[in-house]
Amino acid sequence: MISEKELAKTLEDAVNNFSFNPRKVAAEVPFMHRTLQQSIYRLCKAIIEVIGADDYATDLRNQAAHDEAKGIVAYLKENGRHIPMI
Repeated sequence: MISEKELAKTLEDAVNNFSFNPRKVAAEVPFMHRTLQQSIYRLCKAIIEVIGADDYATDLRNQAAHDEAKGIVAYLKENGRHIPMI
């Protein structure tokens, strides 16, 4: 098992490659155990919440992600729900 920090570094290394295709990774999720699918969603949601936070440091390289994440966070505050660990 790897730590959260090691996973974050692995993700960083993966996306720092112009041939990386996030849709190919996403396409593998339906083949995972249902509980793990929900856990992956919880991870994605947590990443969006961090990137969309008001105090998240931005410049032109990450501004679009921040702006979109901020909109998603606002939507989730109104319409989102608790995603349990089951």
